[in-house]
Amino acid sequence: EALILYYLKGPGLPEIITFGRTKKYNILIQTLLGKSLYDIFISNKNTFSTKDICNLAIQIIERLEYVHTKDFIHRDVKPQNFLIGKEDKDMIYIIDFGISKKYRSSRGHHVKFSVSKQITGTPRFSSVNAMRGVEQSRKDDLESFAYMIIYFFKGALPWQGIKRATKNEIFEAILEMKRDIKKTTLCEGLPNEILNLYKYVKKLGFSD
Repeated sequence: EALILYYLKGPGLPEIITFGRTKKYNILIQTLLGKSLYDIFISNKNTFSTKDICNLAIQIIERLEYVHTKDFIHRDVKPQNFLIGKEDKDMIYIIDFGISKKYRSSRGHHVKFSVSKQITGTPRFSSVNAMRGVEQSRKDDLESFAYMIIYFFKGALPWQGIKRATKNEIFEAILEMKRDIKKTTLCEGLPNEILNLYKYVKKLGFSD
């Protein structure tokens, strides 16, 4: 993670101060940041204004765009991984690159499509393909971003609170609901621009 952050170094990314190991622990010291968007959202009773969401969305898109231009995908886009600055409170930071991965080589070759990969990310916000074990690409970060924005507008996502006997059964139920839910149903009551956003990211091809 430290090496990735050293490489990505740019606006809205924490600065690495130092990292290393002790006998028991790995240590990573980076910029001290403020609360996550998740914590702020919960403390605000699961409510953001439309203006707030738009302002956040613009910065989140800018962070993802920058990471993607550096040939990496994040693979765990969720409100917990976007924090406000401690001093610069108008700046949104993207953190947690522990499972990030290069999707394009230094020569510009895009990673090949494949299935049966290890499933990564957070089920609530993961893309359908990520939950199916498909090799992830930029489109998966953007699908997770769309779920985040819908979550901020609605206060919850339809697959939250699913109860099953085991974690695997919960996972499968979430995947099934995400796969089968109609776009208009998921975005019901939201500005038409959000429906257009969701339609757009769902249409993206693997290497788009």
